[in-house]
Amino acid sequence: MTIADLRHEGLILFEAVSGSRAYGTDLPHSDTDLKGVFVLPEDQFFGLDYVPQVANATNDEVFYELLRFVELLLKNNPTVLELLGTPADCIIYQHPLFAQFRAPDFLSQLCRQSFAEYAVAQIRKAKGLNKKINHPEPPARKAVLDFCYVTVGAGGQPVGPWLAR
Repeated sequence: MTIADLRHEGLILFEAVSGSRAYGTDLPHSDTDLKGVFVLPEDQFFGLDYVPQVANATNDEVFYELLRFVELLLKNNPTVLELLGTPADCIIYQHPLFAQFRAPDFLSQLCRQSFAEYAVAQIRKAKGLNKKINHPEPPARKAVLDFCYVTVGAGGQPVGPWLAR
């Protein structure tokens, strides 16, 4: 099932622009993120074909099935709570049923933990432990042998020191 299928079959309950474009922090090169909620037809909901989430290849467009959406709301998931606070000018479509969902009905003390974990994950992502800025490349250009390894025991060893030995 794709997002195009959801639109074609009229299964979408809510669709909105989210991320930087929704909050005015976008730059000219920023992508457009879409988030939404959909309902599955009965045969797929009760059968073995249950689909909790549909996204495009880049995850810029993510739609949650209604049951999954409510599960995440009850866990005070920041990403789905954000949907309930979407600015009106960013809402592309809202079914009257979706208007019944209000953030105060789902907020609980779980917010403290879920938002703190979310913040820590975002900080780690921003620091990017494997980003080049944290581990700059040496100025010398690598040689072909720098990319070659020899199997030694259960592991590998760079071929340069192995040949020197």
